[in-house]
Amino acid sequence: MQTFADLLAPHSGELFLQKNWLKQALIISGYSPHKFSHLFSWQDFNTLLNFHHLTYPEIRLAKSGQTLPENAYDNLIKSCQDGATVIIDSLQTRLPVIAEFTANLRNELGHRTQINAYCSFPGSQGFACHYDSHEVFILQISGDKHWRVFSPTFEFPLSKHRSNLLDPPTTDPYINQVLKPGDLLYIPRGHWHYAVAVDQPSLHLTLGVDCQTGIDFVEWLTEELQENPLWRQSLPLLNSTHRQACSQHLRDLIQKWIGQLETDEFIDRYLDEQFIQGQPSTQFGFPAQVGFSLFPEDKKTQFYRPPKPVKITNLPEDHIEICTANKRITLKGISREVIERLFQQTRFSGIDLCNWLPEFDWEADICAMMTQLILSGIILVEPPQL
Repeated sequence: MQTFADLLAPHSGELFLQKNWLKQALIISGYSPHKFSHLFSWQDFNTLLNFHHLTYPEIRLAKSGQTLPENAYDNLIKSCQDGATVIIDSLQTRLPVIAEFTANLRNELGHRTQINAYCSFPGSQGFACHYDSHEVFILQISGDKHWRVFSPTFEFPLSKHRSNLLDPPTTDPYINQVLKPGDLLYIPRGHWHYAVAVDQPSLHLTLGVDCQTGIDFVEWLTEELQENPLWRQSLPLLNSTHRQACSQHLRDLIQKWIGQLETDEFIDRYLDEQFIQGQPSTQFGFPAQVGFSLFPEDKKTQFYRPPKPVKITNLPEDHIEICTANKRITLKGISREVIERLFQQTRFSGIDLCNWLPEFDWEADICAMMTQLILSGIILVEPPQL
């Protein structure tokens, strides 16, 4: 979990998971004000505004606890001068470095991740005191921002449990501190919070981790049960005359469901599906993925494996199945150890492959294997510099 460890540094990742994860907010002072500068900057923020065609609600404005109407963006400068906060959603779909960062975190944590950018101005408060229905990490990029975090009043809220329908806590915040560049703030799901920029414009990233819950597992089970004709069968008539028959029918279904749930098959299948979904930062590698110039520099060709989880399964007759995200291929004649070693690497060359597989012929064996992986999009070819 190297990316997650780097995010929390210099704090211990193991200690964080024991003491804070899902439980208690924490501020981690950065070892450098530039700790997160490789991820985002004012230049990146301006690039998004100038060269990306952002429309509402991808970009929106908030002020004094209210999201401003769409037309407030028509005069962005005036709105910001009047104290509005600018929010840009889903940076992982717009900036390669953010995409790779969130994909690595998805691999390590196993849960969906997203990053938004927030730009606030001195004395302004974009949002009222609220809680989120996901885990939150605040990465302070520039300027100072005063954060207050309160204990939860509603445990583990889902997205439908909106905080604006509840009263915020009247107790004192258990975190009341200014975040400076390089600092990190973790806020668990359901913990109330709000923030105010101090004396300079503030720029921060919000990393959201949307964890799967027992409700998600039940919804997945419901999808699975739709493939079983017993569960698709109509219930008896829902009137007083047939009530007992209907009740017995439901009890029989429940008993069958319990019997299925007591096996490991459903749980293992659910966990496998969640694991291999991943969150690929890069999905396309033209022209090789279309079938052209797969090995433009022969053995010196450079390959790239997008950071996403891979499930490797032994099949009969010396076959290996590789599953990742929505891709699935089968290879023959390659040992599991070789495949596992291949997927431990992020970048490698044809020369590396020859060194790892000295008993394999480059053209007859290695190129044949890599062709399947490249055309399926599991491995990408890095085009040579022109």
